[in-house]
Amino acid sequence: MSDTMFKIRQIITLILFIGALSLMGMITQQPLMILAYAAFFLAVVAVMYFMMRKRQHHFEITKDSSPLLKKIAGYVLIALALIIPVFIAIRTSVITLPASLSLGAAIGIMLGSSLVFIALMLLAVYLINFKGQDTNKRIIGYMLFVLSAALPGILMSRIDSTVTSIGSVYYVAMAVLILAFSGFGFIFNQE
Repeated sequence: MSDTMFKIRQIITLILFIGALSLMGMITQQPLMILAYAAFFLAVVAVMYFMMRKRQHHFEITKDSSPLLKKIAGYVLIALALIIPVFIAIRTSVITLPASLSLGAAIGIMLGSSLVFIALMLLAVYLINFKGQDTNKRIIGYMLFVLSAALPGILMSRIDSTVTSIGSVYYVAMAVLILAFSGFGFIFNQE
């Protein structure tokens, strides 16, 4: 019975995860895009599921994939994590940039803040998970985690402090974090 409950929890978690990511479609201010995002993320999850299913036997992952291919996929995911905020800031109405800000300055600010956000989050995870035996390092990791979690909201509140804008920025931050964390997992060969 516990195996059945485990499967049910996995399915519910997957549905909630795809539902949360599909809400990024609200960024475009078109309700139909929520369904488009849901279809896209459902397709990505399906492809990943079928790829893992071919390589997985009794919950053991086989190591038959190319290390070079994993590193390339990791770098592509990290590049996407850095490009997505810039693309959203320039091409959508999520972030209303000040008129006095040039395009180059906007790109620089978005890339810089994305790099700081990713670096703080990954350093926090490293200190908590890999250096967590030392209590001081774990406390520093949690402090960095809180700081990095507050960073998108702090930056957005300087430009547009509406609830919709700050909420949309956190959806973008979640996508950036998932891409960056997955990319580093591929590069450093972590399951």
